[in-house]
Amino acid sequence: MITDAPQPRASSGDHPRNSRRRKLGIGLLVALASLMLGVAVLATWVDKVFLDSTNWADTSAAALQQPEVQTALSSYIVDQIYANVDVPQALSQALPPRAQPLAGPLAVAGQPYVERAIAAGLGRPRVVELWRNANLRAHTQLLNILNGGSGPLSTAKGVVAIDLRPLVGQISSTLTERTNGAVTLPPDAGQIVLLQSNQLSAAQSAVKLLRVLALPLGLLALAVFALAVYLSRARRSTLRAVAFGMLAAGLVLVVVRRVLGDYFINSLTTLPDVRAAAHATWYMATDRLGNANLTLCSVALLLLLGTWFAGPGRRATSSRHALTPYLRDPGVAYGAYGLVLVVLLIWAPVPATRDPVMILILGALGAIGIEALRRIVVREFPDATERDLGSRLHAATKRGYAGVRHGATPAPASHPETGRYAALDQLATLHDRGALSDQEFAAEKAALLQR
Repeated sequence: MITDAPQPRASSGDHPRNSRRRKLGIGLLVALASLMLGVAVLATWVDKVFLDSTNWADTSAAALQQPEVQTALSSYIVDQIYANVDVPQALSQALPPRAQPLAGPLAVAGQPYVERAIAAGLGRPRVVELWRNANLRAHTQLLNILNGGSGPLSTAKGVVAIDLRPLVGQISSTLTERTNGAVTLPPDAGQIVLLQSNQLSAAQSAVKLLRVLALPLGLLALAVFALAVYLSRARRSTLRAVAFGMLAAGLVLVVVRRVLGDYFINSLTTLPDVRAAAHATWYMATDRLGNANLTLCSVALLLLLGTWFAGPGRRATSSRHALTPYLRDPGVAYGAYGLVLVVLLIWAPVPATRDPVMILILGALGAIGIEALRRIVVREFPDATERDLGSRLHAATKRGYAGVRHGATPAPASHPETGRYAALDQLATLHDRGALSDQEFAAEKAALLQR
């Protein structure tokens, strides 16, 4: 009897087994590489967001347009005004003599309205630009110190602060003008201290370490993954372990972003408005980290799909057999791969497809995978040369259409004309493997040709 599923001449790499010691060593390599990859993604995110003044300023400007941040910042500005100005006294001078006793209650009752008015004004383009420039100045100053440079601050004494004085000063000047000088803020109002001098040395060491680890550690992780696959005798299983290691690294990054981020923010303050603003800013600042995690998990899922395709399952084997005539031609195989890359670059489903370095790395890894797959199928199906994939898809479509029309899917024919060459190739494979004798092979071939 002849079955529909093609029979490979050689297995696709599942039968070789690793010894217990080799399996343990490969497992340690995969775990180490997964850990290094996760740390490399974190270091790259910190380098691209927190250690880049332009990116940090852009992130801060986008964060200011969030309602939670506007509410918290307006509360801070109003607190600065009330802490530095005798508001009841200023109102008392502005009110008629008979209404002056109401100055105190009006100052208290009017504070929420002032906060809402300032929050509404924080979304204006001019204010957003002032906020962005304030963050850019503070961040540039901070990086200058962390990189060991000199400036107005030093590690011996001084602080690094976000300078909100232009923003607070604009509001103060408006109030001063409208109150005839009754409301005036001191010149140092509006500074938020980021680091004290005794914290700068540790921060400098951390910055240097992160910048050293960012790209080299990621490349080293890929090299350790490659070493684990090279040392393995069951490479498909090892590649599957690599994919699961990448998924585990992605899960850790999710925990860092969601769980640890929330815990850290909640431990810093108990004020609801400040917490809400901090959460909004945190998720905007970690958006690049989430995108990197999405890329990592996408690559892991593609790798899992590739290990299934190279496996011994009936569907996988049948798919490999159908694609072998196309994969054995390098022009067709790499042409199709190049077309997929172009589509991904245009579509850009993940941010990595917009990063030239990541495009080169992922493109090279994909090319290595295509070449490995080509060698597998050529060795597994050396006689599969007939390109009948279109005929098979057409026959499958016709069978599916007939099944829909008649309410049931008919059983496929044993050997339709479109699959005759595939059946002959299967007969030859069974004969070469010794499953059919010379007489049986000749009889089956004659019967097949007659049909």
